[in-house]
Amino acid sequence: MWVKLVIGAIAGLIIGHWVAPGYAVWAIIGIILGGLVELVVRMQTKK
Repeated sequence: MWVKLVIGAIAGLIIGHWVAPGYAVWAIIGIILGGLVELVVRMQTKK
């Protein structure tokens, strides 16, 4: 789980370097998306 959150945060920092509103917002969005990916993967493996 932590790996997906960290990957999301790093991707957010990279995107935030070029796209407004900046690093912090994109890092938070990346963390949220990483968590959502983890939830979807867990739901798919339970089926």
